Amino acid sequence: MSDQRRRAIFVNRVYRPSPAATAQLLTDLAEGLAATGFDIHVVAAGAESGPFGGVEVHRTGAGEVHGGIFSRVLNYRRFIRGARAELGRLVRAGDVVVPMTDPPMLGTAVADVVRQRGGTVVHWLQDIYPEIAMAHAGPGLGLLFRTFRARRDASWQTARRCVVLGEDMAAVVAGRGIPRAAITVQPNWAPPELAVPPDPEAVGRQRRQWAAENSFVVVYSGNLGRVHEFEAALGAAERLAARRDILFVFVGGGARLAEVRAAAHRRQLAGVRFQAAVPREQLPFTLAAADAHLVTLRTAFDGLVFPSKLAGALASARPILFVGSPGNEITRLLLAGRCGVATTPGDGAGLAAVIEAWAVNRELARELGVRSRSVYEERFSFETARKRWAELLGEAASPSNGIATA
Repeated sequence: MSDQRRRAIFVNRVYRPSPAATAQLLTDLAEGLAATGFDIHVVAAGAESGPFGGVEVHRTGAGEVHGGIFSRVLNYRRFIRGARAELGRLVRAGDVVVPMTDPPMLGTAVADVVRQRGGTVVHWLQDIYPEIAMAHAGPGLGLLFRTFRARRDASWQTARRCVVLGEDMAAVVAGRGIPRAAITVQPNWAPPELAVPPDPEAVGRQRRQWAAENSFVVVYSGNLGRVHEFEAALGAAERLAARRDILFVFVGGGARLAEVRAAAHRRQLAGVRFQAAVPREQLPFTLAAADAHLVTLRTAFDGLVFPSKLAGALASARPILFVGSPGNEITRLLLAGRCGVATTPGDGAGLAAVIEAWAVNRELARELGVRSRSVYEERFSFETARKRWAELLGEAASPSNGIATA
């Protein structure tokens, strides 16, 4: 690429120092690319613009934090308005502009500005809207959502590329008429701090804080969101209540935290604990303090969401317990990598049986964990993702790759 074509602009509502998952992912990637010679710009909400970590950050002034649904919608609209104005000033002919999906369908809202300025759009799809909203709301608002979806499809079809997190998501995008050659599967990565195994003493301190020195600990780390399934875990904890040596720890917050906490209290599940989300620097030894990691996804959201907590769980060299559809690609990944077991939503008995077997046979769990680390190193490391993104941006900036520009 020429110097001009080494310039890329990412757009997302949140960025450093926000603890939100997409903010941390974007910060990793933007600073990693900048360190290898790219001229990287980020358009995000907030007040402090300027160079940070080698990246030029352009703040729109819209808020990063919102309260209820009205506040959320207002913040989204303000950010989109500010982002369009900023891109109108910033984009130059030949720039590659990468909108993420916070707020939902952000790329649809800004693509015309990029096109008018001679830039190229690469959609980075963390999730698939409005299908997620349709899955939540049911058929009642179908006509409204279909209108949004038609606009979204047109934006995808005129983009240089759509980057998705997994093969199931790629199938959804292809099903909307996008050529497979214009779709790239690039999973999110585990935090770079997880590339090196953590200090065993710090891991031991974490287990002591949980009073779990001699327990088999199943950890769910991350957002307890509306797309995640928790009945199987609660059912397993109930069935294993007599086993004082088995502990479930939920680390994080989210829309369903209060519901899951209340259900555990109602069922008197003494073996279930809750801990607030930890700072990123503590994540390596919090993840390593587990004996197994729990990842879940409700069946209705197959192909619309890829639980990125999987990457960190694999990096921690622990076996994976996945609760989700038998056809989900995580199920396929665990089978191919021989690094965990998948059970179906609501199957507390099946999940309990696997956990009890691993608690009895710790060596088996450790062997599965070794394979988890291998899968991480092959598919989910930051260095692998950074190199692939550098290639993607180079291809997107080339006018001769045969894929339509936005």
